[in-house]
Amino acid sequence: MTSTLITGFFSYLGTTSDYFVILVLLFATFRQKSQVRPIILGAYLGNALLVGAALLIGGMLKQIPAEWVLGLLGLVPVAIGLKNYFSNEEEEEGEGEAFVTKVQETPNQRIVLTVVLMTIAGCGADNLALYIPYFSIVNWAALPIIFLMFTAILTICIFSAYRLAKVQKVQDLFERYGDLMQLLVYVALGIYILFDAGTVTHLLSLL
Repeated sequence: MTSTLITGFFSYLGTTSDYFVILVLLFATFRQKSQVRPIILGAYLGNALLVGAALLIGGMLKQIPAEWVLGLLGLVPVAIGLKNYFSNEEEEEGEGEAFVTKVQETPNQRIVLTVVLMTIAGCGADNLALYIPYFSIVNWAALPIIFLMFTAILTICIFSAYRLAKVQKVQDLFERYGDLMQLLVYVALGIYILFDAGTVTHLLSLL
């Protein structure tokens, strides 16, 4: 069981590196105290959905979806980034204030949904590619310990991202260039996922 736990620890730790950047972006964007809880809830919910899906597929079907198919998740952050940016395009004057006002007025339910979507899109391909084969061979008696371990790592990741996003220079940067930074990060993340999973290469090979 020890080797199983060690494998699970490093697998989950490895998949949180990219997710940390996403969390910093979200915490720096939605900074009000009332918006922190929806981000945390969305992070836990999104990760629970990913782990649950991997457990279901790995434990019951024992099949790994083609990685290029998982890479299509990269279209989600691209769509979110473009939508958020161009929906506010007409507010070029006072851009910083417009961005702050917009995020302050975002309903908590929408924040949760955004975090869940970004979690699944940003981590889905890598997480499922690692977790499905892992859960297909793991002893299910060890699952409670594995889930506690995953939760502890995620909690540390969330807290660290929150603290970094509280740095004044990070906040000032988002107040001034919030919409543009969201667009660049979301689109870059989506393109990275599409290429890293081999989605673009696979689709081009079909032409």
